Parts: sequence; structure tokens; C-alpha cells
Amino acid sequence: MKNLLIICLMLLLSGCVDKEILDDINIEVGVGYDLAEDSKDKYRGTVLFQEFQPDKSVINRTFSGSGKLRQDLLIDVTRQSSEPVVTGGLKVAVFGPKISRQGIYDLIDSFQRDPSIGARVFVVTSEDKAEEVMKGEYGTRGNSTYIYNLIQHNIDNRDIPKTNLHIVSRDYYETGKDTFLPRIKKIADDKVEIIGVSLFDKDKEVEILPLKDLFFFKLLVDKYSKGNFDVKLEKGNFAAVKSIKSKHKIKITDNHASININIEGIIREYTGRKLTSEVVNDVEKKLEKKVERECLKLLKQFQELGIDPVGLGQIKKTQHRKFDYKKWEDEYKTLEFDVKCNVNVEETGIIE
Repeated sequence: MKNLLIICLMLLLSGCVDKEILDDINIEVGVGYDLAEDSKDKYRGTVLFQEFQPDKSVINRTFSGSGKLRQDLLIDVTRQSSEPVVTGGLKVAVFGPKISRQGIYDLIDSFQRDPSIGARVFVVTSEDKAEEVMKGEYGTRGNSTYIYNLIQHNIDNRDIPKTNLHIVSRDYYETGKDTFLPRIKKIADDKVEIIGVSLFDKDKEVEILPLKDLFFFKLLVDKYSKGNFDVKLEKGNFAAVKSIKSKHKIKITDNHASININIEGIIREYTGRKLTSEVVNDVEKKLEKKVERECLKLLKQFQELGIDPVGLGQIKKTQHRKFDYKKWEDEYKTLEFDVKCNVNVEETGIIE
């Protein structure tokens, strides 16, 4: 009798679920936001859809709309679409340069409140108008997949720290930590590249870290599992340190932050004649000094900007029971930094 009752309830509840046929809907897979040119609106949004063809190719379709709220944009786009618009497939959200500087909180908050949008959506800023980025033709699997994979493999294998919608929202609401986002640029109708990281004060972009600083930035805010870095040696020689693994430990006392960074790697390429133990030691020492110098420079830059993407305030809150954030804001301005790096080259390749 109990089993029969459960079966009946399941049949009744299944009738309450909205059903959608994929060929009869437009699934939003990407969206770009710019400031609206018309003063009566706040945003101009460009929504990206993908049409899958019988030969497995993908056609990118974009619709643009304006409004004061994200929902206004979706309503505007719906008026142009021949099928219902569904937001459950969103992979990437791109913010144009002007809206990034003005503030992105309202849109991030809207994403968080929409249960159909997943936490793993990538949020990025753009050097160009977001509308222009959405209207490219990248790769063979669709624009959203191209941009998503571009960010993902640079997180896994290169210098972009781990990020997604969940992390961005957490950092925004976390006291003692500021948000950062990958920054991209459209370099051709069929190409997009990563050009740096946008740094935010609350929800407003205040600085852009160039590519040359990203290795050191990731050492401070994340950890490497497959990193790479080229070390310049004497006589113009270079050593390529590959398969870098890193971790860091930060301890904060009253007016001092101590950052210890440990790096392990393998030398895969060397332009000199012979890779001796002395050369390996030289690589380790030079990389240690380079990391200490560049990380310290970044920390002081963040301090001057009044931002804390490393999350030193949040770390101090976990280490000190009577943490006062308002007091910390003043302490951060005069905080002293000490960066120590230890590099261990574990292998030098098959042939020495």
C-alpha cells in the first residue's frame, strides 16, 4: 500500500514539471553587457544562442536588447526570438570596459538569484564592447564553448587563478577580500585572447594586471599544478621550468604580513651547453629572488590602490578572534610585507 501511494505521488508530481523540447527553444549560452547609449536604459545586453546542425557544425546567433534590469533585456530579446528563451545553459558572461568601471554588482546579484544559472559560469571583462565579442565566430564548437574552454585551460595549465560565478560572488560578499576577473580581447573575427586580469574595488574595476604579472599574481592568490616559467641566466642563457607546483602560506601579525611561497618544478629546456648542478642551483636562486621581488611589488601596488585581491583581511579574520574590519582598513594602509620563496627543481630531464 505504501509503495502504491509513492508511485501515485510520483505520477502526479511529474505532471507539474515544465517540459521543453530542445529544438523548440533558444538556450542562452553566453551573454555580454555594455552600458546603454540611450539614457532611459541602463544596460545593453547581447545574448548568444547556438544552433546545432545535422553535420554537427554550430551556428552562432545573437540578439541584443536594452533595459534597466537584466530581466528587461531578456524580455526585449524574447520579442525578437521565434522560440522561447531559456537561461539554463549559460556558460559565459562578458562585461564591457565601461560597465566594468561603473559597477557589475546588480548583474552578478541577478545571476545569483536565478536558479537556472549554474555556479560554474565564467565571468570575464573585455577590452572591447561585449557586444562585439559575442558577435565573433570562434572555433568549431560555438562562441560560448570557445571562450569557456579558453578560460578553463588557462586556469588548469597557465596563469589564470581559479574563478567562476560562485567564487566572484563569495569574494564580493567576503569582508577583507576583493574580486578579480580574467580580461579578454577580440583580436580577429575568429580569435579571442586573454590579456590580463581585472582588479576590482567592491564591484568597480580599478586596475588591469598585464600578462607579465599573472604568474606572480597566481602564486599569491591560488596555487599551481602545471605552471611554466622561463628563468634568465648568465650569458643570455634561459632555463624553462615546467610542471610547476606551488603553494603558499600567509601569516599576519599586528602590522606585518609574512608570505611563504614554495615552488617545485622540472627543467625541460636549457639554452646553455651543459646543465650542471651549479646551473640548477642558479636557476633556483634566481627564480626565488624574482618571485620575492615581483610579489612584493604587487602587494605594494594593491596597497596603494586600496584593494585586497589576495584576501589578507579575510586571512587575518581567521587568525585573530577579535578582528575589526573597520580597524583593519586603516591597518592595511601601513601593513608591512615580507615575501620568502623556496624553489626546488626536482628533475632536469632524461639527459644531463
